[in-house]
Amino acid sequence: MRSSLLVLIILTFSLIQLKAQDYKKDSLQFKIITQIKYKSGTAEDISLKKVICDYCNKTQQEQLGLQALKLAALEQNDPKNKKMNGLKILSIYIRVSKIDFAALKE
Repeated sequence: MRSSLLVLIILTFSLIQLKAQDYKKDSLQFKIITQIKYKSGTAEDISLKKVICDYCNKTQQEQLGLQALKLAALEQNDPKNKKMNGLKILSIYIRVSKIDFAALKE
């Protein structure tokens, strides 16, 4: 009884691990660099620095950049990112399924 329960638990965790690794096969990950300019503790400007993608067309880069700017705006008030004065560089990673990414055409 005890060993069958142990086997069941191990199988369950193994299946969960296999399912969790599926996203790597059918998705792409992109790194986008943004910059937040702070003045007196408030965000004054959020800008896009670079979309790191060797095979993206212009439309795909623009869409990834827009999404990164939205995510940077959400992160601007996070205490670990906030500065009194100066610039904060954020590296944002976006994961997109291959099918959705291919749908972004010029």
